[in-house]
Amino acid sequence: MKWRQSMNPTLPIYISGFLDFFGVSMVIPLISNHARDLGASPTVAGFIGSVYGCLQLFSSPVVGRWSDVSGRKYCLLWSLFFSACGYMSLGFSTSLIALFLARIPLGIFKHSQSIAKSLLADMLPTDRQSAVHGHFNSVSSIGFILGPVVSGHIVEMAGGFYSVTFLCGAIFLLNGVLVWCCFPDVKSKSHDLARDESSTSLQKLGSDEFNFNPKQLFQLKSLSWSAFWDLFLVRFCLGLSLLLFRSNFSLMLREKFDTSPKGLGYIISYSAIVSALCGLLAGKLSRYYRNDNRLYKHLAVIMTLTMILFVFTSTFWCYVLLLVPLSFASMNLRVVGISLLISRGGTQEIGALIGLSQSIMSIARMLAPLLSGILLEVSPSGPPLVGAGMAALAVLVITVKWRGVEQSRPKEE
Repeated sequence: MKWRQSMNPTLPIYISGFLDFFGVSMVIPLISNHARDLGASPTVAGFIGSVYGCLQLFSSPVVGRWSDVSGRKYCLLWSLFFSACGYMSLGFSTSLIALFLARIPLGIFKHSQSIAKSLLADMLPTDRQSAVHGHFNSVSSIGFILGPVVSGHIVEMAGGFYSVTFLCGAIFLLNGVLVWCCFPDVKSKSHDLARDESSTSLQKLGSDEFNFNPKQLFQLKSLSWSAFWDLFLVRFCLGLSLLLFRSNFSLMLREKFDTSPKGLGYIISYSAIVSALCGLLAGKLSRYYRNDNRLYKHLAVIMTLTMILFVFTSTFWCYVLLLVPLSFASMNLRVVGISLLISRGGTQEIGALIGLSQSIMSIARMLAPLLSGILLEVSPSGPPLVGAGMAALAVLVITVKWRGVEQSRPKEE
């Protein structure tokens, strides 16, 4: 199609990221409060939230390998379809058991963001990836700006939670149409297949021509763990630190400040605005530092100090103001972390590496909601206190392990 050839190939990927986060941000802030309305304690609500991370722990590397072998576009289409089904099923959860079961398909198939990032890595040279991933995260974060505000208004109406989940599912289906019609057919860098299976055409999607060997999904042992263990550990610590604070953020605001769903939506949108603006600085920060290891360390220090301040803050507006440095650090840590992972792994097994990285983060997503719920029953300062300790541990590992790799890149002209 001529119109698709003339289009900026990254534009539909940016739009897909926006739709993804727009739909997700409508539902995620409401799940914990919905569980509480169904009679769950903070610990039980946290346990239900942990189901998603537990399933993603096992499904992320499999889906990552699947996208390496079968093609990003083909894998992304199925991910979006089953995610749409999962979000729609949340609207029918009138009991805690039903809510628990509705989280299962999302935990297995919701990998659209990581697949899209793998596609960007296939399309672009390494020196452009920090900036482009930053732009992708920023455009995606615009979805987080709009989603919570929209859902905050809808959920206060009669049958609001059902309406929000149905709308989220419809957005994911629309996203699938966008992927089908507009995504470029890019060959994965991970495998040089005899047939173009890594960029499956529309004709193959509707035929029996597609040939897939499931055994290729489990060849993860070929990766060199010695080259990545410290980066995975640091990402886990920082991810757990952030998720301890954010996984039950809506419950914390509800219990501590009696915040309404509409007010919570505006607070989350405010945080997303800061994240979007910070993501636009990712490329400039990387060029200024000329060393992603040192930049990653400084961002981790900012997160540690912010978490400590959250522990000693008891006023609503101080919480709101501290979301600025937290959003700045977390957004840029995501971008620089992916850049570090790709630079260490080169062009080989990009999908599997990002999938494994997502699995490491899934361990944090599995533990954080439950642990945060338990800590909230002890003290409202519990999640940021433990989060500060985890972030400090990450800073320690970076300081000790990465000391010899902090030389700067040559300054760009």
